Amino acid sequence: MNKKAEQFQDYLKEKDIENVFAVEERDDELHTALFRSQIDVDGNKLPTVVIFDDSIYGIVRVLVAPKALNESNELAVLKIVNGYNKQYKPLKYFCDDAGALLLDVPLVSLESEHTGDMVYAMFDVIIRHLGEAYKDIMRSIWA
Repeated sequence: MNKKAEQFQDYLKEKDIENVFAVEERDDELHTALFRSQIDVDGNKLPTVVIFDDSIYGIVRVLVAPKALNESNELAVLKIVNGYNKQYKPLKYFCDDAGALLLDVPLVSLESEHTGDMVYAMFDVIIRHLGEAYKDIMRSIWA
């Protein structure tokens, strides 16, 4: 496991945060570690993953809606998420090749830094934002 992932795991133990994340290690050149969980937004459990590897970056990624994008709603969905991308500096929405809508919060961290508090601060930002924006996003998807 990479050093940042080890530090995050130590943070979870120190804060007595148990059974919240399922940890998965990838056998790749960057020693990627995935901490899988979910967040609750308006009763919807959104899959969430914290990704750490040997680069200076980490990511908190939320699957907002699978198969969100189609020909009839593309303009509405891209318009609303582009507005959020411009408005909120740490939040970056995008659609993957399968049309899923994802939300990333990039983290910049070095091995020498402890990122646990920063990750949890970003979780708070994400949860508050989605608490306000989720219904509007879903309306654009269903339009």
